[in-house]
Amino acid sequence: MLVLEASPSVDPAARTIERALLELLALERELCELEYVRRADALERAGDAVRVLGEVASSDGILGRAAAELGVRSQFDRVLISEVTGDLLLPLALWTDPGEPDATGALDRLRRAPIRLAYPLREAEVARQRTVETVSVGEGGRRAPRELADALGLRSYVVGPLVAQGETIGLLHADTQLSGRTVDEIDAEVIVKFTQGLSGVLERAVLRHTLELHRGELQSAAQWMSRRLSTLSEAETVRPASEAGRQMVQSLTPRELEVLRLLGRGNTNLEIARALVVREGTVKYHVKNILRKLGATSRADAVSRFVRSSSPEHVR
Repeated sequence: MLVLEASPSVDPAARTIERALLELLALERELCELEYVRRADALERAGDAVRVLGEVASSDGILGRAAAELGVRSQFDRVLISEVTGDLLLPLALWTDPGEPDATGALDRLRRAPIRLAYPLREAEVARQRTVETVSVGEGGRRAPRELADALGLRSYVVGPLVAQGETIGLLHADTQLSGRTVDEIDAEVIVKFTQGLSGVLERAVLRHTLELHRGELQSAAQWMSRRLSTLSEAETVRPASEAGRQMVQSLTPRELEVLRLLGRGNTNLEIARALVVREGTVKYHVKNILRKLGATSRADAVSRFVRSSSPEHVR
């Protein structure tokens, strides 16, 4: 930092210049501090908006509230959330500052004229490369969508991607039109933080939905299997047992029958050992003998053979 010290030999004009330089340095420090505070506050507020959206259950509900959650916590005057469908950009929600007139009308105009994502629009580039861009409508020429500029009267805006499962599913536009200022670097940083956080929230919502679907499918499958097993068990109970099967069951000792019944309930060796108050090694020995006597290849096979070949009093 430049430090200027007054000198008695300096003439009044030089002292005036020196004071002016000191004042400029103080003003520069103040501006830097203000910019730092504004950046920190804006990024913290964007994070707060993401945390609130993280409590919403469905991805549709998240997208429906995203514009408002960012709008009320930021210095943007308008926030637009749009869905990417094929090569079209379809507006979903528009949040505006309370002083904005005819917000509903602006959203209706945008919906009647969806934007086609194609070269040379910056939106097409954002959707493809998944980057955040600031756009100056006057300087952008054909790179800024005419439909967007006409409906909202934009001079500048920030646009960022909304990503889920590696695909761009939407775009977020934000501007400061009513404030009369041009969007700047801090505005772009806010959109980077918000869109990245929102993308993570959407990923989790999609994952929750997928897990719920899988859970429902598994529950249905389990119910079907339970009904099927009950049907098979009833059929096996009424099926006449063969003489050879009865002889195999009769070859089992009382202790082996106890072990086999517990196997049929799905108990592990350790659980059987605790139930019969014996060592786990003893249970393994009984299981081995059961498989040999019934000619079974597995525990489940042994239980099946036992059920098919036993009289009702043995199965109980």
